[in-house]
Amino acid sequence: MARRPLARLMMTTVAHRHFVGRQTKSDIADSLGVSRFKVARLIEEAIASGVVRFTIAELDEYDTELAEALSARFGLRHAVVLRGPNLSAGQMTEALGRAAAALLEETLVDGQTLAVAWGRTLSACAQALTKLPAVDVVQAIGSMAGGEYVQSSVELVHRLAALSRGQAYPLYLPMWLEDPSLVERLRNEPSIARATARFAHVDVLVSGIGAWNPPQSTLFATLPLAWQEQAQVAGTSADLCSVLLDADGRPVVTPLAENLIGMTVEQIRAAPTVIGVAGGIEKAEAISAVLRGRWLTTLITDATVGQRLLGLSLK
Repeated sequence: MARRPLARLMMTTVAHRHFVGRQTKSDIADSLGVSRFKVARLIEEAIASGVVRFTIAELDEYDTELAEALSARFGLRHAVVLRGPNLSAGQMTEALGRAAAALLEETLVDGQTLAVAWGRTLSACAQALTKLPAVDVVQAIGSMAGGEYVQSSVELVHRLAALSRGQAYPLYLPMWLEDPSLVERLRNEPSIARATARFAHVDVLVSGIGAWNPPQSTLFATLPLAWQEQAQVAGTSADLCSVLLDADGRPVVTPLAENLIGMTVEQIRAAPTVIGVAGGIEKAEAISAVLRGRWLTTLITDATVGQRLLGLSLK
């Protein structure tokens, strides 16, 4: 039997007031002189009969379906996946930096401590940022020797702290030194100790992911030859915040770990939020290693890499 016109009019009126007018069920019930339960029933009927239809608008620049699949497969809290053609890591730098900037602007809250590593993508992120909540910013790792970025690691920290009007904690020294005794002395130097003491209070760490496929690895090229050889023999596949990882995401033991000035494995693991930013198909296996090791809570990457990651996870 066809629905009576007045009944259909009532259903349409209730649905319009609720979904368009944003009125509560109780307010609608009071204005129409019916019970709140009848209003709820009419809303359910409107949905079931097709009077109300929902359309979820996808953002053109993001692949939400692929992001959900990656989050589910790798136990991520969030994934941000950029749509677009298959591009190299170098070609993805600016887009990934903008995505990272948008995520930080959206998710950071007043009073937190943000730790930032190094790299071209994070430099692009800093350039794209326009505002930040009131957070302190600490340099997660010493500066990369010979790094050719728009901003050095120290400049990066100061720019982010200026945007947030928070305290900056830079590290005015290289990320590693070959003399262990000198490393120990520098770690105890007051200005360095002041910065590294903040590592225990980091709320959010953001880092690039290095592909350990020479000569593509920036970190690889800066290390002494003997360290390079040891890392390769040990099966290094990736680096995250200068921690070397094998294909399963396990830390690789090399002299770098003992001579590093920056966040330790334990401190990275303790950070409540760890954001990895990397893209380009040549980095897929490195990103896979980091994900297998469960180092990240959040991944920012591109669709081509995302599809490749899901394929790698089945092997």
